[in-house]
Amino acid sequence: MKDKLFLIVFAAFVFASCEVNNGSTVVGSGNDTQISGVTFTVDTLYVDAGGSGQLVARGLAKASSNISSPWYVEGQFYTDSTMTIKLGGNDTQIGVPLSPGQSTFWTIYFSTTSVDVRQFPNFRIGDLRAIYKN
Repeated sequence: MKDKLFLIVFAAFVFASCEVNNGSTVVGSGNDTQISGVTFTVDTLYVDAGGSGQLVARGLAKASSNISSPWYVEGQFYTDSTMTIKLGGNDTQIGVPLSPGQSTFWTIYFSTTSVDVRQFPNFRIGDLRAIYKN
């Protein structure tokens, strides 16, 4: 009985520690300039089970207009494919300019002290956007 109670309390703590998705797609400042016409492909998601204990998302960003560097790719990390419980977000700087039709790879890492993200091996990343930081 104590084991079941512990699991219920632990699950409640984990979900209470996570940020509930309120529809916001902004990771950083709302004053950053969004770059339109960038399409994103996510091709790799994994939990770095080593010492870092981070969630890792990798993919490709393709430009439909000129993008000067530096620019950033940002995204929100969710516990699973329902994308209803948000763990948080992060961004990565891209140091190469792109012309229309060109693509570049991106990798975003995420960890938090609020919850052990290794508990979410089926995590997803969403709300991807390209920005210039102001």
